[in-house]
Amino acid sequence: MKILNIIGFLALGALALTSCANHDLIGDKGELGQVLPTVDWEQSSKVVKAGNSAYFKAKYYTSAERQIDHSEVWVQVKREQTASATAKLTTALGYNKSYSITDTVRSAQSVAKYAHSKAEWDGHEYVLTDSFPTSRTLAPVVWKVPSQWDADKFKQYYPEGFDTEFVEHMVTTLTKDSAYYNDLRGIYVKYDFSKELFEQLNAKYGVSFPTETESDKKSDAWYTQVKNSKGELVDEIDHYYYITVVNEQTTYNEVAKPEDAPEGAKVYPVYKAAEWLFSRYSDDTGGKITTVRAKYMPYWKDLISTIPFIDWIYDSGNKVYNVDFSRTYYLEPTYRVYDTEGKVGITSNNEEITLN
Repeated sequence: MKILNIIGFLALGALALTSCANHDLIGDKGELGQVLPTVDWEQSSKVVKAGNSAYFKAKYYTSAERQIDHSEVWVQVKREQTASATAKLTTALGYNKSYSITDTVRSAQSVAKYAHSKAEWDGHEYVLTDSFPTSRTLAPVVWKVPSQWDADKFKQYYPEGFDTEFVEHMVTTLTKDSAYYNDLRGIYVKYDFSKELFEQLNAKYGVSFPTETESDKKSDAWYTQVKNSKGELVDEIDHYYYITVVNEQTTYNEVAKPEDAPEGAKVYPVYKAAEWLFSRYSDDTGGKITTVRAKYMPYWKDLISTIPFIDWIYDSGNKVYNVDFSRTYYLEPTYRVYDTEGKVGITSNNEEITLN
């Protein structure tokens, strides 16, 4: 009885398989159990000059009941773009801003078709040695450290707002505190600000900062030492300060004389310096520290905000603009063999091609 039940079960299974074969719901080209052309190929190079042909050797075959119609090469095009700019107006603040993007600019499509008659039978399979075209319009693009600025190229290659974000970073970083004190001083001394700009800022902030435009005069104006009777530059005490800390907030309290400080407070010297500078002895470092006074920092922020993007990135030593853009295209090809019933065999061992 058990044997008969098993035989009956197997028979039902066979009947079910026969039914599936006659009423398959999967599309013709992707049917399970369908005989597709078997295909393989070898690409001659992973790098091809844009506009030249890419060569290959393909091998394929199908069952005796099938007939090959033709073969094709399909190609998808991928684009990679990278761009950067590097600050050259500063020394300590070596800022570099960059972006990159990779996208598909052309979906897979047929670029070449080959008659089956072009292939040769080697006794085991058909062999086709041929090539497919590439486009000269997909040549790489490079724009790197130009000696002449090209606003149109920058607009074409760089994302909108790149230059504005770059300048905002430089200005904010240089003026949020005195971490880049020497860079800020260097910009003031060396950059060609106009006298009118100094006058406008003086009026805006109610100060009387120097309006000289010559570098040597600006260097003298931004001073932290004075000359003694012998003509030597020395640190000369102007007044004093003591420190208080309340709720973890440190305050530097300035007084004319040491005795003006609260009893028991430790007093340190403040040296003569430009009005906008706080040049003091620091017990932490055992030496002089100079910073820009916080109340005057908005003046300096407004001043350096007038510097255009291209001046931030100009390398005066090499006389070039420090930008670097590149665009490269990549081909992702497949080789496809079609039989007379429209069934397609597609290669899986495909190699990406870089166009140069």
